[in-house]
Amino acid sequence: MFGVKRKSTLVGLAFLMFMGIAVYFRLWAIDYNISIDDSELLRRQFDIANREAMDESAEWRLKYDKEVDRMNRCLKELQVVCILLQFSLSTFQSE
Repeated sequence: MFGVKRKSTLVGLAFLMFMGIAVYFRLWAIDYNISIDDSELLRRQFDIANREAMDESAEWRLKYDKEVDRMNRCLKELQVVCILLQFSLSTFQSE
């Protein structure tokens, strides 16, 4: 009972290892066939993608900075309101 299950597990593992090696060799063959022109094209595409990512990062940073400024402004207004409320409360209590 256990021998059959173990044998089928080992056969499945061997099959998966064979498929992994086949995929690895296929990828290696594809990489080997890339010419110098293709590598130049890939480099240009990478540079373009890198610039786009930097632009998007700058946009998000600008949005973050605007949100921080807005939050700081709201916090200052809230502090002023709290101070005025405390002052009003203290004058109300003293009367």
